[in-house]
Amino acid sequence: MKSRLPGKKSSDIEAFISGAEDKTAKSTIVEKMASYPWEEPGVREDVTKVYNLRLPEPYLLKLKYIAENTPDSMHKFCLNVLQDAIDEKIEELTK
Repeated sequence: MKSRLPGKKSSDIEAFISGAEDKTAKSTIVEKMASYPWEEPGVREDVTKVYNLRLPEPYLLKLKYIAENTPDSMHKFCLNVLQDAIDEKIEELTK
């Protein structure tokens, strides 16, 4: 019984394996360049993702009250407050 694949030379197999190792090394370099998930290539500012938030009923009623008594919608108020809080926390974590 032969110890190699039929029709393949061991040099072909070694070239295939070394090519795979080169691609792995290149992807590792790209991963190291983007140190945070939001800095990775392909992350787009113009794409909006949905995240559902569960609030206790009193806080939902408070949020509705804010929306009724200010120019901001519930969504806009939450988005502004949450983005500011996220940026502050990221600043704190990445120092």
